[in-house]
Amino acid sequence: MAITKDYPNTNWATATEVTSEPRIIYPFKRWGEESGYIVERDYVQARANYNPMALDTTDATYTTAYLIEETVPQTIESELIKFTRRFATVPSAFTTWQHEVFTFPGYYNSYATSSSYRPPLPKTVAIKVDHSFDQTTDPEDDFPTSSQPFLPQSYYGEYIEYVDNFSSPTITVYQTYVSGGTYLQVRHNQFSRAYGTGNIWEQMKFTTVAA
Repeated sequence: MAITKDYPNTNWATATEVTSEPRIIYPFKRWGEESGYIVERDYVQARANYNPMALDTTDATYTTAYLIEETVPQTIESELIKFTRRFATVPSAFTTWQHEVFTFPGYYNSYATSSSYRPPLPKTVAIKVDHSFDQTTDPEDDFPTSSQPFLPQSYYGEYIEYVDNFSSPTITVYQTYVSGGTYLQVRHNQFSRAYGTGNIWEQMKFTTVAA
């Protein structure tokens, strides 16, 4: 079948949008975050003239939205194809909460004679999850990362399950964390593509109050 002649430009050589209005999708709305959204636009073009748009190209109208995906072209006539471009913004940082078990350090080891001894303390706690975002092609180097998970160390630098007078932190310092409501990082940060594809990345940091 030949190219239909109701083309808006010379033989559909230029990608032509066929959506009357772009579709706006809010993947983070359930957490109250609406600055991060996807703009979807459908296009038709002659197959012979098709070239995918470069990743990270900005949308013509939503200029803070960057191309994260262009779908595989689908044939609609023998010489015409249809495809979708998805642009997305970099979301603002936000916080969510979840519950899980975390083991807090003991006070002194089991061989100590201190009356303040306690064994390591497993406890179901509220975990604060801080979500932050960045647009980058090199998240390993460009994305700001935070400290390592909280793990006490002995005087000799070994990782241990308790704090005492010689550990880092010492028991005195750790008890100020408890009394002051200091947040401890419970595990390594988690990285992923915020929209599942493209160069907008999400980092999640997991912390809980010392106990």
